Amino acid sequence: MLKQCLFRMAQRPFAGRLVGMIFQYASWALPVRKVYSSKEIVAFCHPQPCYEHHMIVTPKRAVADLLVFATEPCCKYATKLWEAVWDISRKSPIDQGSFVLVANGGSRQKIPQVHFHLFTDHPIVTDDSPQEQMAKILYADDTLRVLLHPAPEQEKHFVLIPASPLRVTEDIERGSVYFISVLRLTAALVEEYKLVENGYSLVYQHSPWNAELPFFHLISGGKRAK
Repeated sequence: MLKQCLFRMAQRPFAGRLVGMIFQYASWALPVRKVYSSKEIVAFCHPQPCYEHHMIVTPKRAVADLLVFATEPCCKYATKLWEAVWDISRKSPIDQGSFVLVANGGSRQKIPQVHFHLFTDHPIVTDDSPQEQMAKILYADDTLRVLLHPAPEQEKHFVLIPASPLRVTEDIERGSVYFISVLRLTAALVEEYKLVENGYSLVYQHSPWNAELPFFHLISGGKRAK
């Protein structure tokens, strides 16, 4: 009961920076079942889970939203969060070859503290071979490319993929560099396409078949009619 009450309070507008300060200075006191804790990151079972093995992964620092997570001095926490996700995946029931990692922003973000949902394989969007849609590239650099999804499921649907093959399960360090680039490009896309009002989600769906080309989805707006 206490966990549910605190969760509801954290969703209130007045919670603001208080939530971030609790994670930064008193995460040890949270009445949750922790599955991971380091100097920078804490992960715990979701108090109101929507999926199997549903966890929350968040930095032990007040970070209001996803748009500032890859900026200084927060980016070191983003790096540590990426490392924590893979550590958790190796030690928990989600390590069955597939899992989903999701962060919400704008009007979809219910708690004013950046946090990622981590749960067992439950596809949020369709992975339609975006690497084959090179004609629709919006941006490219040495690290990643941004494409329009070939079969968008929401009003805005972008795909962010590595510029070259990247086996994230074997090269966590290079994967974290890619993750930071994804966060920075996400912030740019959110600003350019004005996604805050309608809300947005950054989604990573890991599975054995995309292990060498891990891609993120940035989705926003309502569902598209099939």
